[in-house]
Amino acid sequence: MLKQLLKYEFKATKRLYFGLYLALALLSVVLGVTFRQEHALAHSTSFQNLQVILMIVYVSVILAIAVLCFVNTVQRFCRNLLGREGYLMHTLPVTETQLILSKLLTSMVWVLCSGLVGVVCITVMVSIGVLDAEVLGTLSWDRWKQLWQMLYEELGPEFWVAMVWTILINLARLASLILCVYAACMIAHQFKKQTMVAGILAFIGMNIVENQIDKLLGTNDAALFVDVTYKLVDVSNGSEGAPVMHYIAAAFGQGASCLFCFVFTVAIAAVYFCLTRWLMKHKLNLE
Repeated sequence: MLKQLLKYEFKATKRLYFGLYLALALLSVVLGVTFRQEHALAHSTSFQNLQVILMIVYVSVILAIAVLCFVNTVQRFCRNLLGREGYLMHTLPVTETQLILSKLLTSMVWVLCSGLVGVVCITVMVSIGVLDAEVLGTLSWDRWKQLWQMLYEELGPEFWVAMVWTILINLARLASLILCVYAACMIAHQFKKQTMVAGILAFIGMNIVENQIDKLLGTNDAALFVDVTYKLVDVSNGSEGAPVMHYIAAAFGQGASCLFCFVFTVAIAAVYFCLTRWLMKHKLNLE
């Protein structure tokens, strides 16, 4: 049944995202062409004004996609499960766990897709505006393979291990953030008056508590990025405020500290998930 819920969620949300994705892609191509013509028409005031307008629209579309990711996450959860549509959704032969997971997975996919589309569109814009046919003609698959092989040998396996941990920890943090939003929505649902205020305060309060625990354990400074030496960031330096991460890194290495950070982030996400599920199961009031 979870598969059917996911299918319904993607079907209900794809039009909003695809429209903005298409607009961003078209603007990337148009801006790339204007960049290529910039030297020829540099003295044209109309051309310069056109470039400024296109850049403003381009940035506006990017911001619109970012806002849509957040607003859609909140609206799909509140309207579909806590609003009038909730009468239908909660009569389906599904559990609260399946309902929450369908919303979570859909939101995560759209956030990741939005980021990927943004990177691809910016790359296309720069490629059209900078690269010429001669440069593109010299590129081949064999050369790309040689480049990647050279990068792997030069950077070493530690770099790629760091990248894997970066992806895993940030995916866990994305899930934790979305589940925190869901938990805040469920807490706000308990207050029929001042619902929005209660939700905002609940979200801020939970983030403050989480950040304090992060600082206490030192997971905020865990190895999420790669430094210039292509190794994991050393949390043992300046770890006076993070004894747990200091001892783990010193005793077991940076890999263990990343594992601890990942497990901690998953645990926080599980707390938000359980709180949301318990409130939905025992404190849901659709009247």
